[in-house]
Amino acid sequence: MKYTVVQKFDVSLPELLRAREDRYKNLDKFPDLKNVSLLDEKKEGNKVFQKRKIDLGASLPQVLSVALNDPSLIEESSFDLDSNTHIFKLFPPNNEKVVTITGKSLYREISPNSSERSYEVEVKSEVFLVGGLIEGAIEEIHKHSLEKDKNSINQFLGK
Repeated sequence: MKYTVVQKFDVSLPELLRAREDRYKNLDKFPDLKNVSLLDEKKEGNKVFQKRKIDLGASLPQVLSVALNDPSLIEESSFDLDSNTHIFKLFPPNNEKVVTITGKSLYREISPNSSERSYEVEVKSEVFLVGGLIEGAIEEIHKHSLEKDKNSINQFLGK
């Protein structure tokens, strides 16, 4: 299952990129981000590599709760500081066949005071009979998560 999400921001691209990173340094101000923990981060040249754990907790769909021992996802990603491109992969710990979310987001300037980020995402599940249900449930959760993420960026920016 593939989908696209485009989000616009009423700030310059440098402001958007700063907010994208800096809000994770102020988690006490952003309760919606408290379910995310940074496991590893390293910078190599113009790329930042991160590994995060996302606790799904109460938002875990019923169709997934029986397939997962650990109600969380691991995110492995790289962010290219030159192209402002974020490549990511999310999956349950030790169980990528249940569901894998892969994608790319691009941050770009629309005008000096306007920017956007666009996501191209694919969700795959190899669970027999209910794979389509899992993909649909994860798509909805991921889209909702992206909206919460956008709201946290706007809150950080005072918008």
